[in-house]
Amino acid sequence: MNQTVWTIKSILLWTTAYLTKKHDEHPRLSAEILLSSVMGFSRVELYLHYDQVLDASQLNAMHQRVEARSQGKPLQYITGEMPFRHIIMQCKPGVLIPRPETEVLVDIGIAALKEAHEYHRQPRVLEIGTGSGCIALSLASEVDSCTVLATDVSQDALELAQRNCQALHLEHRVTFVSCSIAQGVNPSYYGQFDLLISNPPYVPTSAVKTLPAEVALFEPHLALDGGKDGLDIFQKILETAPHMLRPGGMLCVELFEDNVDKAQALCVASGVWQKVYIERDLTHRKRFLVARLKGDFGAMTTQEHQLKAQRENKIVKVDQNNPDPQIIDKAVDVLAHEGVIITPTDSVYGIGCVALPHNAAHKRTFEIKHRDLRQTLPWLIGDESDLMRYAVDVPAWAQKLAHTFWPGALTLVVKACDDVPQEYVHADNKTIALRLPDSNVVRALARKLSCPLAITSANTHGADAAISGATLEDRLIDEVDLVLDAGSAPLAVASTIVDCTQSTPKILRIGAIDPHDIMEALSAQA
Repeated sequence: MNQTVWTIKSILLWTTAYLTKKHDEHPRLSAEILLSSVMGFSRVELYLHYDQVLDASQLNAMHQRVEARSQGKPLQYITGEMPFRHIIMQCKPGVLIPRPETEVLVDIGIAALKEAHEYHRQPRVLEIGTGSGCIALSLASEVDSCTVLATDVSQDALELAQRNCQALHLEHRVTFVSCSIAQGVNPSYYGQFDLLISNPPYVPTSAVKTLPAEVALFEPHLALDGGKDGLDIFQKILETAPHMLRPGGMLCVELFEDNVDKAQALCVASGVWQKVYIERDLTHRKRFLVARLKGDFGAMTTQEHQLKAQRENKIVKVDQNNPDPQIIDKAVDVLAHEGVIITPTDSVYGIGCVALPHNAAHKRTFEIKHRDLRQTLPWLIGDESDLMRYAVDVPAWAQKLAHTFWPGALTLVVKACDDVPQEYVHADNKTIALRLPDSNVVRALARKLSCPLAITSANTHGADAAISGATLEDRLIDEVDLVLDAGSAPLAVASTIVDCTQSTPKILRIGAIDPHDIMEALSAQA
């Protein structure tokens, strides 16, 4: 690359010729992908900017990529990403690169999960050996309400999978566990999965060295080598699957083409599968083993009956406008003993605890919600006077907003006083969010406890807020100590949040109260 001026056209031509000499199987495609990653263009856009000149930094970046590719390094490791079905997956050395044939495995899994929808269940998936997370994240993104528990023994893989999950905002749907096979799965989930899916290491040890150089030399053998016959991990999965799947649940596994028949025979010989068959990949090779566990897929398991009974025992009907004092006393008792509850408010349903220092329920709330502990929980207070009790330097106009819109769906972010426990204070700006809800249930609880409630919306972080008892997630109900169900929330929309720490108000979130009404109230003050 010793020309003075390099355009996209000349770089593509030179790189294609260079990689051809280096025996790249698809030199033109490699050149396009590498240059696209440097320029931030799609491959099509490269040809729309054929005469664009590369600057020095772009030339240097392209040079590094071409040299890496000439040494056989996989394109996905060089660019750091690749498309998989409808999503973009980050890739890095040490973690298996997703393959096109695995997209077919996802198709098979999606077909299996459609039956769970027919029985009005939230489909549950267990993936063994998640790698980059491509299977788990594809299923979660394409199957409504599907939740996935994905395991792997590789910390590098789990870290990458978590990054991919966060990039796709699927943390509320996919959970990753560090373990071999399914040893780290909570026993309470045994027998609850509709689908067990896996692309395990399946290449026979003797065949690993015959793989293309860019696979054998660069990709992790831990994710490739399946033992002498390629079925070491599969046999462990086969032993585990009947304990993980519900009756009639499906097992879908990607395997080495020469071993699928043997794997099918092992399934049939076990005697626990009622249907075992083989699917082919994009090149029509035998690739996937699919098996259905014996049993009625539509029937509830014993454990599901038990969970349903436990769930129903936790739910207490309450009148939001005129709550029964005995129900309030019951909720107060749960909260006072470091319990976590779900309660209706005037806006949406909330989950949380009493805002006492060193309350174990505070951390539990974050864990149940799958929310970062570095965030804070808003406080729901019992009386308007609590604003001046827990805040300092509150502007007169903020007090006016409280007087105008409280009780109601307005949250005020204010400077916290020294009496507020530090775990409830925003670490960066020493603030706290306060709201006096138009809910006799919440206000009665706060008054009875003589303490605010630390409450956030009752949903898995990233999911839609529950606007009625009927829309609460089963998982949340299972993990809290008490649920107060008042039917539909009156407003069914989150509160409006106003920052009151500066000289003028700043609306942080538009919710139930229109910003125009807020400005009008402030104008009336003047």
